[in-house]
Amino acid sequence: MNDVCGTTINYFGYGSLVNLETLQTPYVSAQPATLKGWKRVWLSRPELKNSFASFAGLAFLSVTPSRETQIEGMLVQDYASSLPSLDDREALYDRVELPDHALLLHSDGAVNRDQSYLYVAQPIDTTLPEKPKILRSYLDVVFQGYLQNFGEASLSRFVETTDNFALDVLEDRENPIYPRATKCSRSEFKLFDAIVPTGGLVSR
Repeated sequence: MNDVCGTTINYFGYGSLVNLETLQTPYVSAQPATLKGWKRVWLSRPELKNSFASFAGLAFLSVTPSRETQIEGMLVQDYASSLPSLDDREALYDRVELPDHALLLHSDGAVNRDQSYLYVAQPIDTTLPEKPKILRSYLDVVFQGYLQNFGEASLSRFVETTDNFALDVLEDRENPIYPRATKCSRSEFKLFDAIVPTGGLVSR
């Protein structure tokens, strides 16, 4: 990934990055936005040493081009000096630049969008498990972010605009494997479990 010039940059979060409690850099601002021409997808995550995915068989979120789809997320404005840390966090992703017309802000907040980025998963090894498991602690973090920033209805929209949701769920809520797990209330857990019940969604 190449370095960029300038004081600030932006990146569009569509998964755990929507939950601002997981951000680990001194970002400037974050605001709800819509990304046009992309959709989310669950993919098989390879084993990565020195990460929470120290074993194969987990699913992780990425995005793929889709002319007819748009997804909600957070446009985070951060310092350009944070890019190395962001790239380390998104170790299995490539950082690609987004054209201005792809982003629709939900407010009138002034943001310099000359350098806006999206993290897209690197090509997947075809020898990986064909049906990986979604990590419940990760899904809780993602759902909490959408609930806080977009409301309850956004959880159903999230499922509708994400491919490969018919996967099993690895129930690790009691002992979270995901290192950026956040604290959720009982009412949040109840809501999340109603959207994606124990075991996962059935094929749609």
